[in-house]
Amino acid sequence: MPASSRLSGRMDRWAPIVFVAPTVIVITLLMIIPFIYSVYLSTLSYKLMLPAKMIHFVGLDNFSAIWKQPAFRKAIRWTFEFAAVAVIIQVTTGMAMALVLNNKAFGTKKNVFKSLFIMPLMLAPIVSAKMWSLLFQVIYGPINYVVTLLGYSKISWSGEVLPAKLSILLVDIWQASPFCMLILLAALKTVPKEMTEAAMMDGAGPVHTFFRITLPLIRNFIALVVSIRIMDALRVFDSVVALTNGAPGGATETLATMTYKTAFRYADIGAGSAGSILYFLFIVVFSLCSFILLQRKAVTS
Repeated sequence: MPASSRLSGRMDRWAPIVFVAPTVIVITLLMIIPFIYSVYLSTLSYKLMLPAKMIHFVGLDNFSAIWKQPAFRKAIRWTFEFAAVAVIIQVTTGMAMALVLNNKAFGTKKNVFKSLFIMPLMLAPIVSAKMWSLLFQVIYGPINYVVTLLGYSKISWSGEVLPAKLSILLVDIWQASPFCMLILLAALKTVPKEMTEAAMMDGAGPVHTFFRITLPLIRNFIALVVSIRIMDALRVFDSVVALTNGAPGGATETLATMTYKTAFRYADIGAGSAGSILYFLFIVVFSLCSFILLQRKAVTS
């Protein structure tokens, strides 16, 4: 066999490894090793306020202790409620915006609307949350000013349970809906125009055409968007810290803020690590189940 052929064969064998290796190394250093270390910390009684000699192995006691905390179970319930409501509204809003942009009636003005729609996506989450926290200010906030103009009393957006939860939902919906719009707009572009035009010629209206033809054809895209948004919504942190910081009375504490405060505010690294592991498992299981369920519906339909 010629030397050039042998060299070419070696290059073909090693090329995939060379290209993939940097990604594997980065993932290992930034994700796998820290995760393994977090699992190790979750088995220790490790409090930053105590000397290092007090650190000792406790097994699964941290998991049991944090699971028995009413505040942790309350955070689980609110996190999943938040994710369910936010994702439903975000996907619905994103679909509405995508349908608007996919409509030929707007012509060249479509790009203007697209730019306006994706503006929230361009801001960092903490920047958006801080901006909205100024809008929700009780005394000087523009939102309460409009409320008083309408004849109602000012709302304590971080001091009452329902307004606090609504403010967090509003910020997340405002920021994440453009992402859903972009994916769903790309999905609408894949629908063959011949099918929709034929349905219209047969007398089907726009609503009937959308639900009978367009929606079934883009169900896989919807499943993808829902799965991604569920994972993101379950990790909500910035808007909670900026708007309410868990107030009032821990009613808006999420799993992310709860585990963060346990580890760093209360200096209980072991319990905080145990909470983060449970948090990670919740996200993985819930996201996979939702994706599989939506994909099965897409296949059966």
